[in-house]
Amino acid sequence: MSTRFTLITSIALFSIVGCTPEKQETKLATPSSTPAVSQTAFSPAALSLLEEADAMDGKTDHVISKCYVCGLGMDGSDKYSVKVQDYTAHLCSAGCQHEFEAATEKIVLETKIPKAKE
Repeated sequence: MSTRFTLITSIALFSIVGCTPEKQETKLATPSSTPAVSQTAFSPAALSLLEEADAMDGKTDHVISKCYVCGLGMDGSDKYSVKVQDYTAHLCSAGCQHEFEAATEKIVLETKIPKAKE
């Protein structure tokens, strides 16, 4: 009797909280909005470096496709993107995204922009 009660209770709880594989897949498939970093007190030097990093790929489209946390050496992903001023920075992982969100201006100011190969 207690096994049957436990099974019924478990099914009822899962249906109440919506914990089904279909719901989880839907949640994962839904694109998340790009988090925005606080826009206050962003220095002109940092803005200039964002502009320079944007131009690294030969386009000035306000998308930085290399991971800032990895020194602009790794390809970023739009899955881990952060909006900074008018720019979207693509990071390579959730860890880099969190680190970038926590110290955006510091990371931007400390990152050396690689020079284009001639």
